[in-house]
Amino acid sequence: MSKKCKIVSATLLISLVCSRLYLQPVYSLISDCDETFNYWEPLNLLLRGFGKQTWEYSPLYSIRSWAILLPFYLILYPINKLSSITWNHNFLLVRMLLGLLSVVFEWKLFREIASTFSLNIANFWLFFQLFNPGYFHASVELLPSSVAMILYLNSIRYGLRYLSTNSTANFISSLTFNFVACMLGWPFVLILSLPLCFHFLFTHKIICTIRTAFDCTLVFVILGSTIMAIDSIFYGKFAPVSWNILMYNVLNANEETGPNIFGIEPWFYYVLNLVLNFPLPVLFFVIIGISHKRIWPLSVSLLVWLGIFGMQPHKEERFLYPIYGLITLTSAIGFYKALSIFNFNKCLKQTLKYIILLITIVQAVSRITAFVANYTGTLEVYSHLQNLPNNSTEIVNVCTGREWYHFPNSFFLPDSFRLRFVQSGFDGLLPGDFPESESLFENIRTIPTGMNNMNHFDADKLVDIEECQYFVDISEDTDIEKDAFSAEDNLNWSPIYCKKFIDTSKSKLLGRAFAVPEFISSLAEKYAGKYWNMLYGKEYYDYCLFERISNDQESAE
Repeated sequence: MSKKCKIVSATLLISLVCSRLYLQPVYSLISDCDETFNYWEPLNLLLRGFGKQTWEYSPLYSIRSWAILLPFYLILYPINKLSSITWNHNFLLVRMLLGLLSVVFEWKLFREIASTFSLNIANFWLFFQLFNPGYFHASVELLPSSVAMILYLNSIRYGLRYLSTNSTANFISSLTFNFVACMLGWPFVLILSLPLCFHFLFTHKIICTIRTAFDCTLVFVILGSTIMAIDSIFYGKFAPVSWNILMYNVLNANEETGPNIFGIEPWFYYVLNLVLNFPLPVLFFVIIGISHKRIWPLSVSLLVWLGIFGMQPHKEERFLYPIYGLITLTSAIGFYKALSIFNFNKCLKQTLKYIILLITIVQAVSRITAFVANYTGTLEVYSHLQNLPNNSTEIVNVCTGREWYHFPNSFFLPDSFRLRFVQSGFDGLLPGDFPESESLFENIRTIPTGMNNMNHFDADKLVDIEECQYFVDISEDTDIEKDAFSAEDNLNWSPIYCKKFIDTSKSKLLGRAFAVPEFISSLAEKYAGKYWNMLYGKEYYDYCLFERISNDQESAE
């Protein structure tokens, strides 16, 4: 049995490495435009000297940290100096670095689970990590919540070791990784360590608690000061980014500013989100696993996080990223405990186990396949820009309107190309451009005009359509952004590259969220066409890159 478990472990680990280092970097979607404009664009600025700028990066507000980007810059800069890899390969390399960090911490936590509980539970956890649609894209996203999610895995690791050994050193190590996740990633993850702190407080003598509190405070101050110093150097002023984030999102939030101005969601938003991003068996066994007394501080952390963020009007999928590791851990424990009920019948136990694992695989693969098939066309379209002639010394404008939020990032643009926005139906604040005329630090420290933290529209972020050489938009029966293109009667736009992209307005939820093999879909449509289309119906439009062609040029051709 032990040898069989080790073979399973090795297979899962190899599969995990392949997924994190190849499949996810290459095929995963960009699910949030915040990732593009608040992290990929500033990183592109560091490496190439240009990029889109959001109000969060204005020195006037400074609520985004440059420190989170610095490690990637320090790795990519010498690579680009010593080689000639394309810029979109830099994009893949960053994703691979995130995947590598994730798989290292997953490996370490796997070993800790095997040591603390059993190899069986560790294998179940690794299996749930591998077949996890939410983690599939989250672990290679350049977002603070993703970095926090990855770093918190090591906090869980030391937390488990502390709960097993009652060791103060392991308690401090657990908090240290959460401090790094807080300062480098997302400040709100400190909430996750509070139950562990209460456990320490009630199980140790007061003198030990005071000494440990001093040590943890010292670690927090050193880490916080280092990251604050980095951000202050970049912004050219004192910049406590974590504090600024807390002020904006909590302390100073009101009807005109704060996260709620970007939309509010109903109470069941996270319930639906978890159902979409985790196989149903995983979520079911969480209910059993959180009752395990041995890890109650971690279970309470999971419940507290869900409770706090569930009560916030403004909800986003990425807000749940930090607890993804806790969900799979409690589920693995719950799955093991549920199977142990059937120890009286080994055959029945094995049958149930394989059925549940098969259901998990099918749902996860179906969801991940839908990600790739339905939503990654935008990355392929912008990748095609690398194949266009790129000998111009003048700026070439690639424009978009209503599809601005699907722009992947400037790593997909050749050196002389720039993204521009034209008038569309969007009435919020669009990103502007980082200055390019001065030194890097001067460009970062320049206070941009037209920025505000209330999402008020600024027309200066737009250009006229005649300034665009290329345009990216959806094509519905060749009806593309009519209002924008009618501005120049002497211009026609010719599609030069298109990919299919799901039309969410005309597709059902199941069709958007899950992929069904074609032969099954054909049978269902044949024998239950009306009802099948009501549940799974989906439609696509062409997502295209257009080139501007004058009428004279068209006639000559």
